[in-house]
Amino acid sequence: MNRLKWSGVLLVVLVAGAALLRWPLSGSPEATHRPSPDTAASPGGEARTGQDDEHYPELVRQQEQAARAVEHQLGKPELSGPVSERPDFVSPMEWRVLKSVAAGNADSDRELTRLVNRIRFAKLREHWDKLQGGNQADQRHAVARQLLDDIPRRVEQREMDRSQAQQLQQQLLADLISDPEQRRQRAAEEARRIGITFEMRASQS
Repeated sequence: MNRLKWSGVLLVVLVAGAALLRWPLSGSPEATHRPSPDTAASPGGEARTGQDDEHYPELVRQQEQAARAVEHQLGKPELSGPVSERPDFVSPMEWRVLKSVAAGNADSDRELTRLVNRIRFAKLREHWDKLQGGNQADQRHAVARQLLDDIPRRVEQREMDRSQAQQLQQQLLADLISDPEQRRQRAAEEARRIGITFEMRASQS
């Protein structure tokens, strides 16, 4: 199955589930719960029908377009305040699901903003993963820097625990910084941003 075709659908399921169950962002439920075209659920939760199949190519196009649009978020802070219009990195289908999930929260505006930022982070991470092993180092590093900036907020929102966040930080820094000593120093700095402190060992002479 084409992973790209289903990544948006799976991301919607992940986000909606996380809103209720607080699944950690560093987990990979999509890797073990990948639906088939015959059994995938629609945003309303029902099984897909022949009518859904007719609209599937357009849904795929929208998901792919939204996935590409996340590149425009590089260097930008996460959204704050009420989100009244659909961001370009959120597909129309995802937008409907996110609004529906947020509507069940006492502070629906705040919850919608949280979910939008969560899906932005998830798509940026997916984008970084896809760039691994390629020849687009500058773009990959830009995505890694953005993810590092956004991790503390994801921890604050309890979407990642500290150990998972630190593990991701280390993965990103391994990509960004080749010098071991500089990487250790930066790792300590990033760890402090999520509430973790550890002693830096002096370099051996």
